[in-house]
Amino acid sequence: MNVFNEAEFYNICKKLDCEGTIKDVTVRYTTPSYFNRIRNVVQRDRRGEVVFCVIRPDGRIITTACRDYPENIYRIPTGGIGHGEDILDAIFREVREELGLEVRIRSFAGAVRIRFEYKDSFVMFYSYIFILDEIGGKLLVDASDDEISAIKEVDLEGLECVAAALDSIKGKWHDWGKFRYITTHAALRYLSYMRI
Repeated sequence: MNVFNEAEFYNICKKLDCEGTIKDVTVRYTTPSYFNRIRNVVQRDRRGEVVFCVIRPDGRIITTACRDYPENIYRIPTGGIGHGEDILDAIFREVREELGLEVRIRSFAGAVRIRFEYKDSFVMFYSYIFILDEIGGKLLVDASDDEISAIKEVDLEGLECVAAALDSIKGKWHDWGKFRYITTHAALRYLSYMRI
């Protein structure tokens, strides 16, 4: 059972002097394929993810795509938190690996506790959302991972379009899009509220 660690969450809030919020979301799938994928990932090597909303020096937000994504689909990047891994360690590690950037934490927006359901089964997954300022490195050039194939830098209006595109994916990517909409939209809502 993948259990949310409230003490860990509040410790992050205390360290970063912020009042992160916790949001509960349920995603019900009608087919087992993506549900099984999430369940296997949780059982194998991760309890959740860090969501890294990186703001570039010019104020634009980095969104990413991978080679196999549907055309014109981007999202706020994420990276896994291993079982037993410190969340703050994970955020800096993942940003370096995926984007090749050094960052400073501007804000901790909070966590989304996602309950994935299929028929009578469920699995819990936790997304921790960070707003980050780019302070060094060369985007993708310094990345040690080559998953990301394209970058699109957007303003808040552009991020709203990115989220809407995720929410409207049809076909075999629909279930993945429902998941990725949650994290991208959560970052968008926080940024809009904070007027960043």
